[in-house]
Amino acid sequence: MQDISSASKSGLGISKCFKKKVIKMPKETQGEYEKLQAEGAYQIGLDVPTITFNEVGKRGIRRIDGYEKASGAAVYTRDIQLPGMLYAKVLMSPHAHARITKMDTSKTEALPGVRSVIRYDDPAVKGRMLNGSSFCPEWVDPELAGWALKPIHPVLGDEAWYEGQPVGVVVTADSEDIAKRALRLAHVEWEELPFVLDQEDALKPEAPILRPGADDNRLQDPRQLIEKGDVEKGFAEADKIIEFSAKRNAHLWAGAEMPSVVVRWRGENLEMWVHSQQPYHQKMLISEWLNVSMDRITVNSLYQGCSFGGRGNCANSSENGMNILAALSAKRTARPVKLLYDRRETFFGESGDMMVGYFKVGAKNDGTITAVKMKNVFAVYMATPGVEHLIENTKIPNLLCEGVTVDVSKGPAWWCRCEQLPNVLCLTLIFDHVAAELGLDPTEVALKNDGYDGHDSGELSKYKRKHGFPDRDSLKECIDAGKEAIGWDEKWHPPGTRRLPNGKLHGMAFTWNHEWDDVRGTGSAAVMIENDGTVSIIGQQSDIGVNPWTAYCQIVADELGVPYTDVNIKPFSLDHGFALMSPDGSCNLCSNGNIVKNAAQKARKMLLELAAQKFEGVKPEDLDIKDSVIYVKSAPENTKTLKDVVVKAMPMNFACVYWSEPPVIGWAWHTQGLWGEALSTGRPHLCRQAHFIEVEVDTETGEVEVTKVVNVNDVGKAISPETIEGQQYGGTYMGTGRALTEEIIYDPVTGVILNGNLLDYKYATMLDCGPIDTIIKETGMGHGPYGTCGVGEDIATEIPGLIGPAVYNAIGKWIDDFPITPAKVLKALGKA
Repeated sequence: MQDISSASKSGLGISKCFKKKVIKMPKETQGEYEKLQAEGAYQIGLDVPTITFNEVGKRGIRRIDGYEKASGAAVYTRDIQLPGMLYAKVLMSPHAHARITKMDTSKTEALPGVRSVIRYDDPAVKGRMLNGSSFCPEWVDPELAGWALKPIHPVLGDEAWYEGQPVGVVVTADSEDIAKRALRLAHVEWEELPFVLDQEDALKPEAPILRPGADDNRLQDPRQLIEKGDVEKGFAEADKIIEFSAKRNAHLWAGAEMPSVVVRWRGENLEMWVHSQQPYHQKMLISEWLNVSMDRITVNSLYQGCSFGGRGNCANSSENGMNILAALSAKRTARPVKLLYDRRETFFGESGDMMVGYFKVGAKNDGTITAVKMKNVFAVYMATPGVEHLIENTKIPNLLCEGVTVDVSKGPAWWCRCEQLPNVLCLTLIFDHVAAELGLDPTEVALKNDGYDGHDSGELSKYKRKHGFPDRDSLKECIDAGKEAIGWDEKWHPPGTRRLPNGKLHGMAFTWNHEWDDVRGTGSAAVMIENDGTVSIIGQQSDIGVNPWTAYCQIVADELGVPYTDVNIKPFSLDHGFALMSPDGSCNLCSNGNIVKNAAQKARKMLLELAAQKFEGVKPEDLDIKDSVIYVKSAPENTKTLKDVVVKAMPMNFACVYWSEPPVIGWAWHTQGLWGEALSTGRPHLCRQAHFIEVEVDTETGEVEVTKVVNVNDVGKAISPETIEGQQYGGTYMGTGRALTEEIIYDPVTGVILNGNLLDYKYATMLDCGPIDTIIKETGMGHGPYGTCGVGEDIATEIPGLIGPAVYNAIGKWIDDFPITPAKVLKALGKA
C-alpha cells in the first residue's frame, strides 16, 4: 500500500460534501442557480404524471431511425458528397515523441491533383494552439480551465507528444488517394525525443519531462484530493483492514464511423457537417479560433456511427483540430473539403480510466464499511477520481481519495464509454474484496452499506417521503429480482470450490450502484403542430444509436393526445436555434424528456385556446384531446379533428389573408442541474441497479467464458422498454470485451501502438456472452419526467469490473489487472 497520507490538500472536491473546493461558484452565479430551482427550471421531488399513458411504456413501437439505419439509407457525416468537393489528409506522427527538424514538401505540391498544402510553419497556423476556453464559465480559474484535458497542442505543430498526433502538414487534393500519396511524398526529418508510457514511471525523478517548461509530468486537476470524515478514526473502529491494488489498461473509444468533417464556405458564411456528439461546442470553438461570428456558421450533425463519448472531446486535435484544418483548406481552395481519418488513424486516444489504484478499507465483521482510503494514478486524464459513487450512494462515513493525473506519451483520453468507469471499478472491487475477506455474501454487504453522503437508507426514506416519492427499497428490489433470475442462493459458493463436469471452474459475482444521471443536463426544443395535424419536435441532437428520439416522440404523443405515428423529430441541424442536450452520459432522457414534455404542454395549451374559438360556448379548460380528436369533456360527442382546428395555423404562406392564424408551437428550455452537483442541489440518487454474472474458467488455457448475465435496472419509469433492453444487451458484451480482451498495446521500445486495427484489437460481440437476462424495475423514484431516470452507459460500465470478482470466485485468486487475459489467469494459477 502506497502512503497517501502526506498528499497535498490543495484542490479538494467538486461537491459541497467535500471539505474544500478550488473551484467556487460566485455568489451571483449560485444565486442564479438557486433562482432556476425556485422557478421550476429543475425540480426537487417526483414529477407526477398528469396524463394517461398510451404510448409511453408501450412495446412494439417502431424506432424513429429504424428503417433508415436497417435499410442502409441513413446518411452519416462520412457519406456527405458536395459538388466540387476535395479531400484532405493530415500527417500523423510515426513516433511517440518527436520534433520535425526539416520538411520538404516540394514533391507533394507538384503532384497533379494537389490543391492545397498547409505546413506547420504557415502563418495561418504557426504557433496557434487548439482552443478550449469556450468550455468554461468566466468564473473558473483560467489556470484550471483545461484541467480535464491533455495539455492543449498546436493545431498543426512541429512536435508530437504521442504516436498518431496530427502534425506537420495537411494536404488537400482531388481524391483521398491523391492526398495520401502526396503525404507520402513529403520528406520529413525527425528528432526522436524521450518518451514514457507508464504513469508511475512518468512520476519518477529520472523520467523525461514531456511538456516544455514543466517541472514534472503531473497534470493539474482540482479533484486531486477528496476527503470526507476521518479515515484514521474509521480504521480504528474496523474489525478488519483490507488492502489491495488494481490496474486498468488503455482501451479505445470504439467508434464504428471513423472521424471526418466536411466544410464549405459560402462567401463569409461557413457550413460544417461534423461527426461529433457536441456540435454546438464545435460551433463555439471554430467561431473563436477563426474569429467568425457564430451567426455566420451553420453546423449539421447527421447520423453518427457510434462514438461512445469518443467524439465528445471538443478541444482535442482529432475533433476541433480537424475542423479548423478543413476550414482553412476550404478557404484556400474555395471549394468544399472533406477531411477524414482511416481506421489506423482512429486509434488516437483512450478512455479516461487508465489507472493504477491502491486501496485500504476498514470494515466491521458484519460487513459495515467504516473507512476507505485510495490513491488512483491516472495516465493523461482522470475521468472521475474513483470515490464519488461511495459518496453518492453509500453510508460510508470516512473517505479519502488522492487522484494523481500524469502526462504520458499516449493520445488524449476522454469520457469515452462513460466517465464513471473509475468510480464504478473502485466501488465494485472495494465491496467484493470486503465480502471475500469477511466470508460474507456480497449482496448483504451492499444492503448493509446502502445510503448516501454518509447517511443510511433511513435518511433516503425521509427524503422520499418529503418530496413525494414512493418509499421503496430500490436496491433490495433489484437484488431480489437478480438473485432469483440467476439462482444465486443455490449456486453461489466459496472461492475456488466448484468444478463443473466439463472440468472448468465455476464462478459467480455481483455488483451494484445507483442509476446515473438523472440530475443534470441543459437544452431546449420546440414542439410544433403542423397544419395537417401532425407534430414536429424541433431540436438538434447528435445520434449515437441509443434510440432517444423514439422516447421523446412517445412523451410528446401522450402529452398532446395524438398517436405516436403522427410525431416526428428534426434533429440534424442547429440552424433552427434549438438544441436538445447533447448525448453525453445517461442524463439525456431526464433532461430532454422534460424539455419535450414542457414544450408539448405549452403547445397543448395553445391548441386548446385555438380550439375553444371553434366551439360554441366553451373555454379551453372545457376541452380535451384523444387520438387527435378534440372534444368537449361534458359532451364527448361534440368533436373536431385536430387537423380541422389547426388547418389555418401556419408559420408562413403566400400573400393571402385566408391564412390568418398563428402557428401552434411551444418552446421550452430546461436545466436538470450541473454535472457532479447532485448532492449539493439536494437531490440524492434514489434508483439502484444490480448485476449478476456467471463464468467458467479453463485452468489449462486460462480462458474465461461468460456463461450468464443478469442485469436489473430500476429506471423509475420505462418510457421505451425495448430501448432499455437494448442498453442492457449491448452493454453486457461491450463490458465483457473491456474486461477480457480490449487493450491498446504499445511497443515499449518505440512507443507506437502495435494493434491499431480491428483484427488485433479484440472487441467482444454477442457471441462472447451466454444468455443475458434483462429485468426492468419501475419504482417511480427518478428525478426525470414521470419519475424516470437514464440507463445508458450503466451496464457497459458495471460489467468490466464485475468479471474480476467472478474469476476470483472461480479460481480463488484475485486478478485485479484489467483486461483479465488467459496469460494472467495462468500466472495466478502458478502455471505461467
